[in-house]
Amino acid sequence: MIMQITRTFRRFDIFGQQIRLKASGQSLYQTQIGAFMTLLLFSILIYSGSLFILEMNKGKNAILNSQDAVIQNHEGFSFNSTELIFSAGLLDIWGQPIPNEGNRIFQIGFYVCNKSLNDTECILTPGTICGERIREASKKLNIPEAYENITYCMSDEYIKENPQIRIQGSNRYDNFTLLGAVIERCNNNTNMNNCASNEEIDMYTANSNLYYSYSFHQLNKESDGSPYQKTENIDLTSLYYKVGKYIKIYFQYSQSFLEYNPFYFFPKQVYHEGVEYQKTVIDSVLYFQDANTLARIEVHLDAKKKVCFITYQTLMDVVAKLGGLFTIIRALLDFLLLPIQSTLYKLFLIKFFIKHQNEGNSKDVLLKNSQLKDISLTNLITSSTQREFFQKQSDIINKYLDVRQILIHPLQFTQKIECLKDSINKIDVLSSRQIKLISKQEADELLVQKNNEEYIHSKSLSYGTINSEHKIGNQNNCIIPKLQVQIR
Repeated sequence: MIMQITRTFRRFDIFGQQIRLKASGQSLYQTQIGAFMTLLLFSILIYSGSLFILEMNKGKNAILNSQDAVIQNHEGFSFNSTELIFSAGLLDIWGQPIPNEGNRIFQIGFYVCNKSLNDTECILTPGTICGERIREASKKLNIPEAYENITYCMSDEYIKENPQIRIQGSNRYDNFTLLGAVIERCNNNTNMNNCASNEEIDMYTANSNLYYSYSFHQLNKESDGSPYQKTENIDLTSLYYKVGKYIKIYFQYSQSFLEYNPFYFFPKQVYHEGVEYQKTVIDSVLYFQDANTLARIEVHLDAKKKVCFITYQTLMDVVAKLGGLFTIIRALLDFLLLPIQSTLYKLFLIKFFIKHQNEGNSKDVLLKNSQLKDISLTNLITSSTQREFFQKQSDIINKYLDVRQILIHPLQFTQKIECLKDSINKIDVLSSRQIKLISKQEADELLVQKNNEEYIHSKSLSYGTINSEHKIGNQNNCIIPKLQVQIR
């Protein structure tokens, strides 16, 4: 019981030395199939590593960290006015375009206001048919081309006079920019007198559908260039009779810091900015006193901004991925190759010991009576006789061949032990308690005499273990060399 506990306790040792089973010093039995799997493993790693490096160069698998902050009065986003898709249109209750030649049913106007505590400046611009200006966006949004001729955008004159539009936000609403659009019923006045009748206008606008489109930026951390991609969006809401709607579109100002640091030195940081869509708020009631206003659309910047830190993967990340992939594939291959490698190792031991069973002083009867047969892995699969013979020899190895016998059989190991023994004997003789100066010839004579005395006692020793201790001859008969001193 105590021996079993001791044996179990020794299994916790993770610092044990590997036992070298081959005389050449190799601690592993290596096979051709193992070498092939090793080459296959490293081929997969090289191929995967090249793919990981290409993904790293393209900015794939980037790490994104973001935090919210309060927008400052001077912060905002400037863009080319031709990039802004801010448009609107009306459809009747059946979803068909409302005929609006000469704005006889409704009219859509746009405005841009710069508001401050002391003054507010607004620029009004009439809406015009978008036409080709929204063709590219229509294709992206999968909108029929017919909508290009029933959608209203900001006038061409305003875009030519203002090539840059800036949306600026403020947390105190004391200095900010506002983009807006107003959808109104046609109303006869000094500027327009070709409006349709109220009955016709009510027929089209009551329970009509308002669609509006706007542009913003979408963050994509794995983008090749800028992480912000321009995006067009389109929303739809219903309008009711004598009930106006107030629609707020909230954008969020965003700052992004891109860190390129592939080798963990010489980092490079690139700054980008954009406006991201946050939310849309729709109020069902607009103005009770103004029945002509059908809807009002406004684009706002939220009081908060988002700061993004994008870190692209480095070569160390690629190495970490390869290490994980290597561990997984290695574990799978070890699981698949374990029975094959174990069988090949048993075949190696069987052939080795049957071939050398007549050498040395081994008295193992079972090995003496075994016959050398042409046994291989292929024969084990096809022949039941070979499998039976393999099983029998495996039982013999498991029962009789321990580590000591495996180490003793090779002649190379025996020669190394004899050479080591001679060296130890020389050291023992020369390391006497009494320091004597002797010549090399006297030391060799003493060593020969000592070996002759030990030869008589070694004949009675049993063969089979490297830990056997040889009985030393009578130590009373040892010769102590004389110290010779020459006096001149």
